[in-house]
Amino acid sequence: MNLKLLSLGVAGAALLSACATSTPVNEPAPVSVATPPPVVETVEEEAKTGLSNIQVVEASGGYSAWLVSEPAIPIVSINMAWSGGETSDPEGLTGATGLMTYMMNEGAGELDSNAYATRMEELNMSFGCTSGDDWTSCSMSTLSENFEEAMDMVRMGLTETRFDAAPFERSIEETLIALQRAETNPGTLARRALYETIYPEGHPYARYATPDTVQAVTIEDLRTQRDNIMVQDTLLITAVGDISEERLLAAMESTFSGLPESGTTVVVEDVVLREAPAEPVVRDLPQPQSLVAFTAPGVDRDDPDFFAAYVANYILGGGGFSARLMDEIREKRGLTYGIYTSLSSQDHLSRWSGSSQTMNERAGELIGRTQAELYRLATEGPTEAELEDAKSYLTGAYPLGFDSNAKIAGQMMGVRQDELGIDYFERRNDLVNAVTIEEVRRVAAEYLMPENFTFVVVGQPEELDKIGEYFQDSLAPSVEEEAAE
Repeated sequence: MNLKLLSLGVAGAALLSACATSTPVNEPAPVSVATPPPVVETVEEEAKTGLSNIQVVEASGGYSAWLVSEPAIPIVSINMAWSGGETSDPEGLTGATGLMTYMMNEGAGELDSNAYATRMEELNMSFGCTSGDDWTSCSMSTLSENFEEAMDMVRMGLTETRFDAAPFERSIEETLIALQRAETNPGTLARRALYETIYPEGHPYARYATPDTVQAVTIEDLRTQRDNIMVQDTLLITAVGDISEERLLAAMESTFSGLPESGTTVVVEDVVLREAPAEPVVRDLPQPQSLVAFTAPGVDRDDPDFFAAYVANYILGGGGFSARLMDEIREKRGLTYGIYTSLSSQDHLSRWSGSSQTMNERAGELIGRTQAELYRLATEGPTEAELEDAKSYLTGAYPLGFDSNAKIAGQMMGVRQDELGIDYFERRNDLVNAVTIEEVRRVAAEYLMPENFTFVVVGQPEELDKIGEYFQDSLAPSVEEEAAE
């Protein structure tokens, strides 16, 4: 279930993430640790040089799995994904797909919700499903010795879902509570303001669940969503752990052969964002701080300029305390505890986004000085030192996204969804290292001019009429710079 449904006890974290930094698809989040976490040596080596040992396992139904066999630890992690997500919610039933995924481990076959949970505990397995705008996904982990029995539980969950009334009513109740709380959450208000301001009217990405749409969903709607989305012809599978190709293939055939061969989902058009307004969009919320979120068109994951943009983003606001925005807005000006930017990519929209929080009385200053840093990078580009530092970090930190079976399975799934190729892991660091300063300058000039960005402020911001003054002040040469000249 994605941010739009905001249910099942994760609403708070999901809402904050709506306007906070996120990691580009298939790229591990930056991690700062004194020593690398313990990992299997062979897996760590593969992560450094690329996962060159991926096997492709083809099932008779036409779907396939990417498998990395790693026998050192007796655990198996499986990821499954189907094209089609919450954009496929029927008109007036926004939230149906998210509610459907909630029910996948709430009872199946002869096992009601409690019995199903008890059996999962007995098998030392975890299994759950979620939905986003474009994809519906499930994951399962278990001990290798229990793999076949655990996969049979997955089969039951996907094809013999009980959809009992009690867990269904519970899911509705939890969702309604989360939606009520979301009405005063800054992240929710900022996200909705962005939808209303720059998304095309009526586009499925701009829809969000409401109490009315959630309460209109029936159990039969959930069955329909399951049978339309969870089908064989869009199924992707990744598997990592102590499992052979033969065991995996047998489990695939028995687990997924009962799914419908195909289904019907909504055709979603690519998003063309509206022109950014000249002034910030304000949503009043009585609180001592203002949340500032900003978004502009981004770079598609398969665009040749993606890695230049990825490096530029690290320099701008993706590199923690080494980033320009953190240095200027936090360290020099003391305006915030943190300010971050990210590239995000969906099937039909890519965005360059950022967010921060500050005291209401300093909201105008934060926006003006943020716009100045955008302008500075767009017009001047990075330094050679910034470029080399960014590439060094982005390549050196990459193995940290491969320190568990589940992470590796997730990385492979992202690459499959984005159709980047099975050799992507071998090529990725070379693609980062190949980025030139000229490419970063060109991409920054194209995407990072401040007028490209829509700024949204949630709170009771002040000094918005002085944004231009702070912008000019930030760009004026300092005393030290004038002396150096």
